[in-house]
Amino acid sequence: MSKYNYFRQGFLCPDEEQRLLTNQFYDNAFEIYARFDDWKDDDRFYFIPLYMRMTYSVHGMVLEMAPDPVWMGSFVRCSLEHPELFQITCPRCKRKVFPYHCVGSPLSGRVDLEYGCKCGKKGYVVVSGWQIRADALRDQLEIDKARNFEFMKDNLGGDHTADIDELMSFLWKGGIPQCR
Repeated sequence: MSKYNYFRQGFLCPDEEQRLLTNQFYDNAFEIYARFDDWKDDDRFYFIPLYMRMTYSVHGMVLEMAPDPVWMGSFVRCSLEHPELFQITCPRCKRKVFPYHCVGSPLSGRVDLEYGCKCGKKGYVVVSGWQIRADALRDQLEIDKARNFEFMKDNLGGDHTADIDELMSFLWKGGIPQCR
């Protein structure tokens, strides 16, 4: 038995604003991954919440790969530190790319990884290993809980996380247009 309970505790779904903010991550994922070292130590960016809708209904029960929200830094770090689980080869140019969205089925173990490559190729690749990917992501979220606690303690009285637009402005220093 897994150390995680994959059954969703609540039935709250991300609202439209949360989905739109997460879509900004999808739109800018290539640059966010490529420049991780530039922003990973800034907790305002690391703890940007993503609502990735990684839940699946199985026989009337809702399972989740990771509980919403998933911190962007945790998701990207997990992907970078576990390339065997999250890295794929672009079928067009043969570059290694990190998918930015996971959907699938815990029953079959199938996972569809959505990716976008610098060469312009976008698509899905089907792999197996739903639970091992879910465990890796949940482990990273657990590791980052203490860091998040310190960040929240230091920022009492308000939410001081940034958003994707602020991250992109930081990365581009305002002079180069955002990747969209």
